[in-house]
Amino acid sequence: MKTPLLLTLLVACTSLTSAQRMDESAIFSAMDTELQRSVRELNLGDLARPYHIEYLLQIRRSASVHAVLGTVEDIDSGVVASLTVRVRVGGAKFDNTNFFDVSLGFFGSSDDEEGFKNRRIPFELSEETLRRELWLATDACFKQAIEIYAKKEATLKNRTRTDTTWDFSLMPGESIVAADMNRVVADVPSMIGLTQRLSAIFRSYPSIQNSRVGMEVVPKETFYMNTEGRRLHKYECFTGVEIVATTQASDGMPLAQTYATYGIVPSDIPSVDSLERVVRLAAARLDKQTSAPTIEAYSGPVIFEGQAAAGVIGQFFAPNLVAQRQPLSEGGFSTNDRNQAFQNKIGARVLPEFLSVQAVPSRARDNGRIVAGHFDVDDEGIRAQDVTLVDKGYLRALLSSRVPTKRVKSSNGHQRGGGAMLSVIDITCSDAKRKLSPSDLKKKLLKLVKDRELPYGIIVRSTMDQNLLFTGVYRQLGSDLPISQGEGKIGLLEAYRVYPDGREELIRGVEGAGISPATFKDILAVSKTNSVHNYLAPSVVPSFITGGSAYVIATIIAPDILFEDLEVRPLDGDMPKPPVMTNPIAGE
Repeated sequence: MKTPLLLTLLVACTSLTSAQRMDESAIFSAMDTELQRSVRELNLGDLARPYHIEYLLQIRRSASVHAVLGTVEDIDSGVVASLTVRVRVGGAKFDNTNFFDVSLGFFGSSDDEEGFKNRRIPFELSEETLRRELWLATDACFKQAIEIYAKKEATLKNRTRTDTTWDFSLMPGESIVAADMNRVVADVPSMIGLTQRLSAIFRSYPSIQNSRVGMEVVPKETFYMNTEGRRLHKYECFTGVEIVATTQASDGMPLAQTYATYGIVPSDIPSVDSLERVVRLAAARLDKQTSAPTIEAYSGPVIFEGQAAAGVIGQFFAPNLVAQRQPLSEGGFSTNDRNQAFQNKIGARVLPEFLSVQAVPSRARDNGRIVAGHFDVDDEGIRAQDVTLVDKGYLRALLSSRVPTKRVKSSNGHQRGGGAMLSVIDITCSDAKRKLSPSDLKKKLLKLVKDRELPYGIIVRSTMDQNLLFTGVYRQLGSDLPISQGEGKIGLLEAYRVYPDGREELIRGVEGAGISPATFKDILAVSKTNSVHNYLAPSVVPSFITGGSAYVIATIIAPDILFEDLEVRPLDGDMPKPPVMTNPIAGE
């Protein structure tokens, strides 16, 4: 009797907050009033004054449900309003940004950044409440800005500066109300029913130690305004179903199977019957892997199909297509060197000459398939642009925000979740001879196997998703277990040995290793058809620098790919002993 009462309260809460929300004009009026007041009055003697201030207000009305073995584990539904303020002091040529203060980054400061980055504020807003929160956040941000500006000036006094790229690109004002969609209200009872039904399937597989099914609906409303006169009001949503199951082989090796599907609205999610089939296949595969063989270290041709192709591209290639500015820091401290392989390679070859890459945030569907990474306007109020990133193997551009770099001076509308970020990445092949059917791609793999006198080749159909690794697999297995992670590594969840006669054999506990952006130059062929893979991509610019989101919804549209040579090896490390007693559900 408790669950219906809880649902009644949740529905009542949602209705109440909808009735009490401020309208758009009142929110912008409060933001504009505080912006103008800050421009007039923010100063501390002879210290640098603000030249650019921006306010970002985001309101999330999300709901999530998780279930284990047919029973509800948790239900979370509510409204969260957060405010982010950015104050730039000095001028666009030289300001307080693009500088990493080690002491602030790791130890905080008297002006705690929680006071102005993702600041939690009351969601039952009034003009007075919002103005007060903006005042407090702007004050905290300004004080930290002038502190960092002084440190940046002092640091440069002892250095010969070689990079004179401006810190910010100025733009004229524009008011944008993004094309609206129907407001999404999560149907929590249906979410409960779906997660219970899917998670109950694992009761038929006692060899699986842990499993969890979750569903989340995250509507987000964004209000943005800056001192240039740029303002934005947009409404976005994403919906996801995530499934994680883990167990151990008889020798203790940890094993996992994951599945995730994302869309924009709940109706984008596959049917219940389709999801049930996916869960049964994943459960049966994990059950089979408990007794499947592993392999010795392998180096040879590998095919990545479907989700696996998008997974390896999304982890090792696509993040390098985002423009990043390496922040200056005291003592030459490096904040992050990952995903910067292409920063100085515009004009260089990064793929085989038969492959091209476009960013197409304008694409909402691909041959009828949902493209969840689609968006019209970024979080800085800049209209998203479609961009040719790689043209016949050669890098032509990078995805950018308003933070200039040596090679990219202006924004192409890709500020998302706090920094420049991926959107919709589409990989295409221009050479018909390199586009093969699945059977011909497999034949080409086996020819390479024969030429190199290898006993078998490898086909990968599923890889470890980084989001699910940290939010799901670690939760079940523990972070001290030898799950594949680290530079150049990716967990291969569904991989097969392919023998010369075409026979496939499922293997377990293996990882791809030694993978880098340069690896993708060695793609030999691709499939004629492509897959659309929606996923929660880790932010390219780290969230500890931007104060933004750790993950952002994105899409990769890619064919299957054949690598000429890739290293695949078994997981290393000590294996924990499996449970002494059998799973109690085995006797049910």
